[in-house]
Amino acid sequence: MSMLPPASLVVSLAIAPLTLGLLSQDGAGRLHELLTLCLAGMLILAQLLMLWGARALAKGLVSIVLFTLVLVLGSYVLPEYWVPMAIWDALSHGLAAGLSLEAWRPALLATLSLILIAVLIVTRSQPARGGPLLSIMVLCLLAMQQLLNYTNLETSLIRASAGTWTTLTIAVLLAGLGVSSVPSWHSRAVPLKRVLSPPLFLVVLTLLLWHHQKSITEQGLAHQTQAQAQQLGDRLTREIQDHLAAVERFASIWTLFDSPPTQEEWSRQAEPYHRDFRFLLNMAFVDPDSHITRVHPINEINRQALGARLFDAQPAGREAVSRALHEHRIGRTEVIMLLQGVPGIIHYLPITLEDERILGAVAMVISLPVLAERLFSEVDTQAIGLALSQGDRTLASQFPEISLGPWQHEILLDVAGTPLGLTVQPSHAQLIARLPRHPVVSLVTGLTLAYLLYLVLLGYTRLERRHRQVHAANTGLRREIRTRNQLQKEIEWLARHDELTKLPNRRLFMETLEANAEARPLSVMICDVDHFKRINDHQGHLIGDRYLKRLGNIGREVVEMHGGLFARYGGEEFVACLPRVDTAQAESIAETLRHRLQESGLSHHDGQRLTASFGVVTLQDGPLEIATVMQAADEALYRAKAAGRNQVRTAPTLSVIESP
Repeated sequence: MSMLPPASLVVSLAIAPLTLGLLSQDGAGRLHELLTLCLAGMLILAQLLMLWGARALAKGLVSIVLFTLVLVLGSYVLPEYWVPMAIWDALSHGLAAGLSLEAWRPALLATLSLILIAVLIVTRSQPARGGPLLSIMVLCLLAMQQLLNYTNLETSLIRASAGTWTTLTIAVLLAGLGVSSVPSWHSRAVPLKRVLSPPLFLVVLTLLLWHHQKSITEQGLAHQTQAQAQQLGDRLTREIQDHLAAVERFASIWTLFDSPPTQEEWSRQAEPYHRDFRFLLNMAFVDPDSHITRVHPINEINRQALGARLFDAQPAGREAVSRALHEHRIGRTEVIMLLQGVPGIIHYLPITLEDERILGAVAMVISLPVLAERLFSEVDTQAIGLALSQGDRTLASQFPEISLGPWQHEILLDVAGTPLGLTVQPSHAQLIARLPRHPVVSLVTGLTLAYLLYLVLLGYTRLERRHRQVHAANTGLRREIRTRNQLQKEIEWLARHDELTKLPNRRLFMETLEANAEARPLSVMICDVDHFKRINDHQGHLIGDRYLKRLGNIGREVVEMHGGLFARYGGEEFVACLPRVDTAQAESIAETLRHRLQESGLSHHDGQRLTASFGVVTLQDGPLEIATVMQAADEALYRAKAAGRNQVRTAPTLSVIESP
């Protein structure tokens, strides 16, 4: 209780910057700061209630703040394909008409700072629950906010740091929590230095990584929008160049005629070009005296230009007309006011006959408002602002009502030789929707891992100090258990395997046969080495053992390839269980094994190759009687030996077997 008065005093001091911060806000323009200060004020009240003993009321107040902050953090973390930005804005519209998420959402680092302080208040800053680390994490977040503010590294794309008054309020509140908590940290004799260093390093590394990822992702998004704007301008430039080339071909058509075209001929030839290139106001025929005698399309606005003498009616384009009619070269105007009353660019293409006479000129009239409309139709003008300009003069523009982002991309357009500027400015909402969320996810994940690492290290340190001797005893006990388990496994393996050949023994063979009692067909093969006693008598048991190992390896390769089990039955006898293998397949497997053994290079003392005899039986139907099956296979083996050995004999296929 001796620490209660100074702790209450320090926490109460946070009310001063909180009050000044609330008074300094200008309503809706700084709604996010106002909400952040209100949440900080609720945490100040909760801490005072906690110090005065009203813990239940304080935890209820903290729960409300935490719910709001977690909702805000979710808007930063959740990817666009999970919860689109349009849904967040729709929820904001439910709070107030015309309100967007970005207008009220607190800054990212301030949100995380308040979440950590709320956890500090609920856990009463206990060291066992991470109180020291949480306090240091808040300090690191506040330092990062100040770094972003003072070095102008903060970008307006995502609001990361809060204002000065909000930061000061959080700092004073954290100081009050520290005054009430630091004595308890020392009294509990927690080894803070040992357990704080790794998590603190992870916190700093996380903040640096977040800042780096944030910069990289925003730069990448800026480059993407720049490239998209450039693609839009390049596409329009290519389209205009393609049309100019097409109009040159159109002009060359009329060099085949000695007289000017009729209106019908002109409209028929010009219609496909006008249909393909909608930014053309018209295509006109100009006679040698600069009179407009033909025009397409014939509409109210173009009809006003018929009969006009360009030398008189359009002085700004006189030089371009003269170049086409007198110098027989393509003439281009700058951006001028057209006869139809709109700004545009005109290209005059001379029609020169074979005798060098000038028939007239083709006027390709590009309306800049129509060109801008054509350009604007390529993008979503509700999310992107566009402006078409020449120098400082804006020719056409269209901007959405929503707020625009910080990036303006200037693209140079070549409108048939006339340079124009295209300004592309994506909206702030579109940029936020396209911005990757992984930097924020990395930040939240890193801070969470640092907190968990602190808890793990603290628990491990205490456990190590209290149970070091028990741990040594448990280590010895585990070592003995592992040794016994290993011995048990070896005993179990030896009980079912032949120690010499490492093959399954008779017991495992019988278990496998019983396990496949329902498999049909079921084939059994018995293999016996011919004259094996001679090997032991003349070459010794070591050679005999080596031959048995070699036969075991060959048998395992051949039989296991067909899903069977090859086992040592006893002495020089081997058996094979072949589930779902019919008589023909079993006989083929036995023949393969016989040939492999004969070609293995094993021989008797007199040079005769080592061979074996085989007996095969297949159970087709009926229940399995192991004794009967083995007897049938043994009889087939006997017939193979009686017939001269080194051969395979097959017993008749068994169906229903009666017990003997």
